[in-house]
Order: sequence, then C-alpha cells, then structure tokens
Amino acid sequence: MSHLKGQVALITGGSSGIGFAIASTLLKEGMVVAIMARNQNRLEKAVGQLRDEGGEVISVAGDVSNAAEVNDFVQQVVREKNRIDLLVNNAGIYRQGEIADLSESDWDDVQNINLKGAFLCTKAVLPMMRKQQSGYVINISSVAGKMGFGNASAYCASKFGLIALTESLLEEEVKNNIRSTAICPGYVATPMVEMVDIPQEEMIPPTDIANIVQSLLHLAPHTVIREIVVNRTGSVDG
Repeated sequence: MSHLKGQVALITGGSSGIGFAIASTLLKEGMVVAIMARNQNRLEKAVGQLRDEGGEVISVAGDVSNAAEVNDFVQQVVREKNRIDLLVNNAGIYRQGEIADLSESDWDDVQNINLKGAFLCTKAVLPMMRKQQSGYVINISSVAGKMGFGNASAYCASKFGLIALTESLLEEEVKNNIRSTAICPGYVATPMVEMVDIPQEEMIPPTDIANIVQSLLHLAPHTVIREIVVNRTGSVDG
C-alpha cells in the first residue's frame, strides 16, 4: 500500500490538461484530491470523470488570483480533512503579443493567474503544512521560465517568477520539512497549445508530467530537487 494513501493534494487548474492528469494519477495512489478551477461546467465534468475512476475528490470553482476565494478553498479542505500534504500550482493562462503591442490588462491577467495565484495558494497552505511539519509545493513552470521567447513576454516573465518563488520557498521552509520543486516542461499536449503548429502527438503527454509529480512524492524525505526541465524530442538538437 502506498504511503500516500489518505494524504491530501490540492491542485489548481485541475479540470483539464496537466492538472487533470495529476489528479487522476494521485487518486490511483489513494490520495484525496482537491481541485480548483474557474470554469464551473468544465470542473463538474472533470470531477465526474475523476470520481468514476474511484477515490475522493473535493472541488471548488474559484479564481486563484482572488485571495478570498483561495482562502475559502484551502479552509474548506482543512475543515474536511485537517491536513494538506501537497499543493500543485498548475493554473495558468497565455497571452500572445510583442511587448510594444501587449496591453496592460493582458500583462496583468497573466501575472495574476500564473504568478500571483501561486503565491496566494502557497501562502494559504503554509499554516497547515507548518503545523504538520511536512508538505510539498510543486509549481508547474515551463521552459519559457528558463529562456525568453518573442511574442510571449508576459508568459515568460510569469514562469521565470514561478521558478524564483519555488527557490525562495524552499530556502524559507525546508527547516519545516516543506519542500518545493519547479517542473519546467516544453510543449505539453493540452488545450492551451492547440493553436501551435506542432502535432499534439509529438508533444509531451500530460500523463508524463503527472508521473513526474508522482515520482517526486516517492523520494526520501531529505531528498531535494529544485527544478526539473522536460523537453520533447523535436526541440532537442541532434
């Protein structure tokens, strides 16, 4: 039996793509999965699919950039389960445009969801994790958090920031047995990148990212991995 059985995982952006894959994988480990997403209809559909797979799923429709909604979500989970073992900050959006043309509102939207949201969720779970003297925060960054790309400044800036948030959190909280890792994938076959001129079958499957999250949870408690970069074969020069 997995040592993860009965542990509680919070996943933002859990109604599709990477977040859904992570939720499905962790349910198979016997974890209780709590997911948060903005789209109520998509969330309900995802919850139905996850529950059909077996296991316990908690869901809340909410916006990770709204502190009150984030706190309500976390407190609901604490009330019901009295523990939080894992937070996966996965919620993210993309806005395309050159810096000269990008609107302030598009810039703010991306930072608010991708970076501020991760900050708010992390801040909200820390009291419970500190009380437990255990916990793991996994931030889904991107290869765009390692290198800037034209027409993607807002997204890149948010993902660079997410790596910095991960490293700062690790330095602050490792003394409380709270670890953090940034996962930096290239193109993953999700709805966000359907417009990209690369066949989805040549992209990274969301289940591969879920398997990486699962593997991190099986590491020895004193093992620390700050960052994992995941590329697809088509992006590697051979």
